[in-house]
Amino acid sequence: ETPRKRSPQTAAEPLMEPPGEQPLQEPPGNKSLPQDSGLKTAPGAHILYVGHLNPQFSVPVLTCLLRDTLERLELRVPREHIEVVRRPRRAYALVQVSAPEDTLASLPRLLQAAWEEQQIPKELAARGKELVLGEGQGPPNCREEILGQERLFQGAFLGSETRSVEFKRGGGEYLSLAFKHHLRRYACAFLNSGGGSLLVGVEDSGLVHGVRCGHRDEDRVRLLVDSVLQGFRPQVFPDAYTLSFIPVVSTSAASTPLKVIRLSVHGPRAPAQPQLYETDQGEVFLRRDGSTQGPLSVHAIQEWCRQKWAAELGNLEQRLKVLMAEKEQLQQQLQRRRPISCTCCVL
Repeated sequence: ETPRKRSPQTAAEPLMEPPGEQPLQEPPGNKSLPQDSGLKTAPGAHILYVGHLNPQFSVPVLTCLLRDTLERLELRVPREHIEVVRRPRRAYALVQVSAPEDTLASLPRLLQAAWEEQQIPKELAARGKELVLGEGQGPPNCREEILGQERLFQGAFLGSETRSVEFKRGGGEYLSLAFKHHLRRYACAFLNSGGGSLLVGVEDSGLVHGVRCGHRDEDRVRLLVDSVLQGFRPQVFPDAYTLSFIPVVSTSAASTPLKVIRLSVHGPRAPAQPQLYETDQGEVFLRRDGSTQGPLSVHAIQEWCRQKWAAELGNLEQRLKVLMAEKEQLQQQLQRRRPISCTCCVL
């Protein structure tokens, strides 16, 4: 029996081979992906570790740059098959590639040619380093960092809806039909009620279901959220809300990944005067315990303003009492410490 050739390449080997070194003959055996990673290895697929990515770029930018680089190397990889892990001082990626072994063996030669023709952006690699490529799960701490990313398991229980949490199942054509309406309603209600989160992909009972959401869907949702909230009055600044897409780990294989869309809205921090937010359509909503009230009538808005002013006036009166008490204590201390004066007569 003829022994199978093994490659000396490891996860720390430079992707671009220095001149004079022997090219990669055959990649090592395929290693298993971290158990909770979002990438599911298909039969015949390989997991490539790409290290020394530039941590100055965001995850979406690194994903796009890496996908374009792999296309120049004749490897067409969907964005959902690229998982980028970014830390303050380092970044790397795990890429699922469905390609024969001879294609993987030719990667160093293709990369050498692409680098000489300046087809690969130098900004993709970290400053002073070269990209590294290896088949498998990457460096020793790669598993821990992948596991550290936020994920949800399908069927997990997230609790019940509260004043600051709202669940929507989001099945079917929800993102293209109903999401915009719910975005206005619940974002406005949370802004007027101290903040909260809208989670799309969770049953009303609190069980995680997930919605089919690819990268194009994420881009459309981001644009929709920004455009709708920009029309609110008073103005809602970007730091007042956070939009995230949480991967859902499922036992069933699906072409489009499942995710939970979470929109977290932060209420205003101690405004100088009570303010009421209205949507881009001039509607006003408030949040109750597990329900939303609105659109409000003129009388309801006036009552809300009256209660807000009354609460603010009560807080000011309480602070005034505290200050008056402190003033009285200071006056008593001054009187006790005042020196006794005397008058002397000289005859």
